[in-house]
Amino acid sequence: MASEDKELSGLSNDQLQILEDNFRINRYPEGTSLMLIAAEAGVSEEDVQRWFKLRIEKWRKEQGLPPTIGSVLD
Repeated sequence: MASEDKELSGLSNDQLQILEDNFRINRYPEGTSLMLIAAEAGVSEEDVQRWFKLRIEKWRKEQGLPPTIGSVLD
């Protein structure tokens, strides 16, 4: 979780709330959705992608799943 804190340290509470709200709606935004989230939060699309990647890992851990998607044999 420390790496996540480092990655997100530059985001304001308002930006984090925008990202969290969008995460609840769609965990895998692409294309226009990604662009709109970035514009609303005032960050780059790359930052949004990085945040979603880290947030998905956190969510998967909370669900008792491996942090990344892999083989069923993992």
